[in-house]
Amino acid sequence: MAHVAGREHPRWDSVAYWRGYLASYSADLLRANEIDASREISDEQRAAGWLGQAGATEEQLVAAEERLGARLPPSYRAFLAASNGFSHLGPFMYEMRTTGTVGWLREADPSTWAIIRQGGPEEAAYMDRVLLISGFGDAQFWLLDPGDVSPAGEWAANIWASWYPGLRERRHSFADLVADERRSFERLRDAD
Repeated sequence: MAHVAGREHPRWDSVAYWRGYLASYSADLLRANEIDASREISDEQRAAGWLGQAGATEEQLVAAEERLGARLPPSYRAFLAASNGFSHLGPFMYEMRTTGTVGWLREADPSTWAIIRQGGPEEAAYMDRVLLISGFGDAQFWLLDPGDVSPAGEWAANIWASWYPGLRERRHSFADLVADERRSFERLRDAD
């Protein structure tokens, strides 16, 4: 069972659950995009009703883990198996990395790593060890921390944004981060 925000959610480490969750979320995002045309969604994504990619194979997951030198946390691993990359996973996150592009921040984006690790010794130590799982988004990155692991093997998740001082609120897992971002999307959609 995956440990998420102090609650037990056995579904977050299930590929089938992620497929259903992401299909529902894609439908919501596509409906919202009919109103807000500023989001870049392709004709192919609209036609398919899906903002993700095909799921990663076990071989792709293992190859990514071997390249990284670490087993991916259960909820993030199941997410990748359901969709190896995803666009618009949050209101301000436009692209999730794939098994081929996910990497340690210091290696995946060395210029950004050099800039954001200057926030002080504690933030530098954090930035030296985190896994970059997203594209740039709206001047933000999604990060997983292998230095903060739950008993269920979930890595804490965080958002670093150029427009937000320091790190935003820590989440217990990738699943927690996605759930929080969906709630944020729903609040913004309801406000419109």
